[in-house]
Amino acid sequence: MFWIIMEDQYMHTYIILFLLILLSLDCTALDTIYANQDIKDGKATLVSDGETFELGFFSPGKSNNRYLGIWYKKISHGTVVWVANREQPITDTSGMLKLSRHGNLVIRSGGNPMVWSSNSTGNNTVVVAQLLDTGNFVVWNKNKMIWQSFDYPGDTFLPGMKIGKDLVTGLQWCLTSWKSPDDPSVGEYRNIHDTNGYPQNLWWHGEILQGRLGPWNGLGFSGSPVEKENQIYSPEFIMNEKEIYTAYQLKSRVLQRVVLTWDGKTLILQWIERIKDWIVYANAVVDICDRFSLCGPFGICSINKHPPCICMKGFEPRNREEWEASDWASGCIRKKPLQCGNGSGDGFWKIARVKVPDTRRVWYNVSMTLKECEMTCKGSCSCTGYTSLDIRNGGSGCLLWLDELLDTREYEADQDIYIRMAASELEGLVDSLSNFNKKKRTLIVVLLTSTAMLLLFAVAYACRKIRKTPHMKGQGNWYALDAKNTSLQMEQLDDLQCYSLHEVARATGNFSISNKIGQGGFGPVYKGVLKDGREIAVKRLSETSQQGLDEFKNEVICIAKLQHRNLVKLLGYCAHQNELILIYEYMTNKSLDWFLFGLVTLHDFT
Repeated sequence: MFWIIMEDQYMHTYIILFLLILLSLDCTALDTIYANQDIKDGKATLVSDGETFELGFFSPGKSNNRYLGIWYKKISHGTVVWVANREQPITDTSGMLKLSRHGNLVIRSGGNPMVWSSNSTGNNTVVVAQLLDTGNFVVWNKNKMIWQSFDYPGDTFLPGMKIGKDLVTGLQWCLTSWKSPDDPSVGEYRNIHDTNGYPQNLWWHGEILQGRLGPWNGLGFSGSPVEKENQIYSPEFIMNEKEIYTAYQLKSRVLQRVVLTWDGKTLILQWIERIKDWIVYANAVVDICDRFSLCGPFGICSINKHPPCICMKGFEPRNREEWEASDWASGCIRKKPLQCGNGSGDGFWKIARVKVPDTRRVWYNVSMTLKECEMTCKGSCSCTGYTSLDIRNGGSGCLLWLDELLDTREYEADQDIYIRMAASELEGLVDSLSNFNKKKRTLIVVLLTSTAMLLLFAVAYACRKIRKTPHMKGQGNWYALDAKNTSLQMEQLDDLQCYSLHEVARATGNFSISNKIGQGGFGPVYKGVLKDGREIAVKRLSETSQQGLDEFKNEVICIAKLQHRNLVKLLGYCAHQNELILIYEYMTNKSLDWFLFGLVTLHDFT
């Protein structure tokens, strides 16, 4: 009986442990499914190891259709980055994803045997499907990848994904827009890395080429709206015998993606955790000059000019009437025809700092120097221009245009192009530039000479003023003459005192308005009291009197010699910079008119 009880207890414990294990497995987020396992709509999802991405069934926007997709796990917006069955929606919740033992992913729904398939195959060994923390859904056969979602991009370009072409299989990696926010099926817009000529990014709306990002130049893509170096991501361009593609890698722990919106915008979006939303880090289309070939053949678009289109040097509008009506599509034609093969030869004109023209009709060589590139272009009558492939370290490689130059724009970059031009036209441009430089040099010489002469006159005038003006030193709000200028050497005036401005200012309360006793044409008159108690009348000459120091000396001497019993007595003077002051005795028995008009008369007389 005891053993029966013990066996029941052990059995009960085993059952509890088994249930706990099942419960823990059910609660643990898995990133992998194995052969013959499935994921049912509403029952389970896959979550990447770092919990960045999640895979399962969803309904976009206001739609009730169901799709298998991948979205950001931790972002409440439900931002979808990849959809499997874009063109085959499921109309109910009976959808199921299953991995076959041969490594083929299949979506089934209700009575429909197959809605979508990855068409991947492996051998009968262990196969697994795994959602990586990059957002890539991968099928492994042992350690070999036999299929990945990154080979079939939708509207989103993630770090580590490729946009370009597999030259071995012919598979093209490109972005295609959704039809609408509620419909992830392929829309009207697509972004491709075109491999015709020299690779570049093209943006299409149906069969209409809307814009492009120029070719890789060693530092970045020509005409890129984003700075070449940044702290968030690093772009790369790979071209070899097996594949041609562009990709990017993040430098920091941020969430960033490139998306082609349903209405045709190509945006770099970055998640800002503080505001819980995506912000536009960059827009592929910055301004009107990003519209493909806005200015037509041999035209240049400049956003800083109005109108923005101009013809290249040596060219003129093909249809001037259309051009003046702001229809620049017909572009420009040469003023003088090329002379290739006629003996006189052609030359090249440099256009600096541009986004290079369309590269679908070009020839290139990665090992040539720029000089070799010029000679190659000169030797081919079909060559219309050339530039370096790689602008680093002075430039290397060769890119030749074999057709009209389309979609050129001025740009803040270090890339230059050289356009072919008739020798006679080039000579005219060189002469014009030479004349302009001569005029410029002449103008510079005239300006420098005039400036130097004005400076010399200013220095001479300042020196003259300094020699004529006594040097002063400040004492708070009061002033005094330097020791060497405490008196003026005036003949036969030993009894005439030279007062400092400090003394005069103290005597008049710093020329207080309350001490002002009148105003004449020469300036104001103040009453003051000297330190010894004597009352004085201070005549402060106005700056409008135009008197210099020499004239003031003569006036003081003259007044001193004309002392008369009917005139107030001159006690002294003060000369401090522009301050010229006469100090008289104050006559209490004289009226204000005496001081005003008597002193004015004296001043006029002298």
